[in-house]
Amino acid sequence: MIFIDNRLFLFVKSLILGLLIIGIFVFQGNMERLFIIAFTLITINIFKYTKFKFNYISLIFCGLILGYILGNILLYYSVIRSYEGCNNQNRFERNKERLSKPAVIIYSPGEPPIFDFSIIFRNVYSKKSIIKKINAPIEVFKFKIAYENMGSSKYVDLCNRIEDNLRLRLGEGYDLHSAYSNTIPFINEELNRLSHDYEKIILVPLMLSETEDYRTLKDIIDKNYANSDIEIKITPFLWKSKKLLTQITEKVIRKAGNEKMDSTGVILLMSNTENPYKQSVFSNEVIRRIEKLRLEKDRIIRIRFDDEKSHIIRSIKKLKGRGVENIIISSVLNFHDNIIDQYKMNKLIEKTAKKESINIYYINGWGIGENLLNELEYKIRITNLKD
Repeated sequence: MIFIDNRLFLFVKSLILGLLIIGIFVFQGNMERLFIIAFTLITINIFKYTKFKFNYISLIFCGLILGYILGNILLYYSVIRSYEGCNNQNRFERNKERLSKPAVIIYSPGEPPIFDFSIIFRNVYSKKSIIKKINAPIEVFKFKIAYENMGSSKYVDLCNRIEDNLRLRLGEGYDLHSAYSNTIPFINEELNRLSHDYEKIILVPLMLSETEDYRTLKDIIDKNYANSDIEIKITPFLWKSKKLLTQITEKVIRKAGNEKMDSTGVILLMSNTENPYKQSVFSNEVIRRIEKLRLEKDRIIRIRFDDEKSHIIRSIKKLKGRGVENIIISSVLNFHDNIIDQYKMNKLIEKTAKKESINIYYINGWGIGENLLNELEYKIRITNLKD
């Protein structure tokens, strides 16, 4: 009986350890320290009173796994329920007289300015991937580390600046708003809110081409608004934009400096997960324009980067072997790289630049520029005029 009790206590302690691991992964500050202290004390207790035979080790392992799964399930239901509750509370009554001028929504992935585990959990749990859902605490932990090292994300601030600039350009005939897939205000909620106040909504995807989040949003629009009296128009994606091509090329030139173009190499980052054809068309045009600026074709490398550090390291070594002294790594897919990609890239560049004794510069997206603003203004005005 004592043997059974010892095994039961050991299993319960291990299960609690599994729960504490999730707490360490997702909390910050005093809460994180509290979880670490509790985890340490229980671990010491297990080491002190447990004989490490195989059956005990397997029992500890099973308890840890079950605790992790249980904690993940509890988080899933608490996060999903909390956002469902918010959606139920945010029900808007339609105004009797809606505005005839269009509401313009600048739509992009976005991310929280500071680490917010509930929003990040919501984003992970809303993905279709089962593996992502199972690994949700680990995914959140990656964001936590990135925020701790990078400080904060400028994504929303940059989008607000675009919104303010376009508001001045478009004038009083348009009402400007921003909405996101991955942070507040969420695009679904913003569409719902604005559909009660406006007769027409213009959605402006701040994207090169379609993404998984955009396709999900498009399905929702087709389902909920196709037969309504709300007119929703969507501006074209940016993969055909000559103005955006000019902006990216100019950023590369400024980063390299005209006097260093002869000793500069460029690595263009794309993605395996988004539309490969449109990315290729766009990046080919970027390469063609950069070539005109005294940069030979063999000093421009295009790679698809999705957590594959080795691809970038090989490309850096290849460019160094071709006599390059300065390397510019530029993301052509995104307006602004997310904080995890920035953190990984900065770490990789710091380590590789020191090891290879070469200068490496990172351009984390298109950013804000006159060319992008001109393009967005043009697309909004043309889309508004179309029947």
